[in-house]
Amino acid sequence: MNYKMLVTDMDDTLLMDDLTISKENKEAISKALEAGVRVILCSGRATNSMAKYVKELELNKKEEYAISYNGAVIFDIRTLEHIYEENISHEDAKFLFEIGKKNNLFVQTYQDDYVYVEKKTPYSDRYAKISGLEVKEVGDLSKWLKGDVIKVLFQGEKEKLDQLAKELKPVVEGRFHMFFSKPTYLEFTNIHVNKGLTVKRLREKLGLKKDEVICVGDSFNDLYMIKEGGLGVAVANAHPAIRQEADYITKSSNNEHAIKEVIEKFIL
Repeated sequence: MNYKMLVTDMDDTLLMDDLTISKENKEAISKALEAGVRVILCSGRATNSMAKYVKELELNKKEEYAISYNGAVIFDIRTLEHIYEENISHEDAKFLFEIGKKNNLFVQTYQDDYVYVEKKTPYSDRYAKISGLEVKEVGDLSKWLKGDVIKVLFQGEKEKLDQLAKELKPVVEGRFHMFFSKPTYLEFTNIHVNKGLTVKRLREKLGLKKDEVICVGDSFNDLYMIKEGGLGVAVANAHPAIRQEADYITKSSNNEHAIKEVIEKFIL
């Protein structure tokens, strides 16, 4: 198959555990770009959190778009302008804030590429370090909120979040997309967006067919796009349930240049 677009998740897929991109992956991506293949970053990260990686890969010299906030945003990688954005409404955000508070979870939300929390905690400090985003403490989120938000994220113990996700499934069905991006990150987006829906939206905008797209990821938020790709790839370190859904599983983990493996096997 002549693949024309490679869509890759970032954390635990393209990025190594130290949050860097390996020299091997960089070189492979450069070769894919030179071969005329679009390389699209698709992440749960905020737009600003992705910007340095876009520059490092020199995608802004070849590409136009990337996907942030787990599919809630498509942005122009040259200007970082959001050309498509689908938010969670003011009312729905408050509904989620109350669920988080009731269950004693750490809740954070996003507006204008800032992270907003009720009170800073070790959770928010760790998130800020990973994402490179500024975290703003605003007190009661429901009282602070004035408009729509891009997404809502709950942090807490894995077992607690697992149980809550089971309880919330019938409550949020048809209202939000709910998924784990990491074992301790339970996220919510507008029902009209997830990574798969937004990859499809971008693919159609670019005039590409499903069979011309490879999607690579590792976690439950990536499952949407793994299923949306003509070739859905799970990296070796992906969750077992994600590997079961993939068309191909890399032999390499995120620390062993999995994206290089995909590019060399299916593109070059």
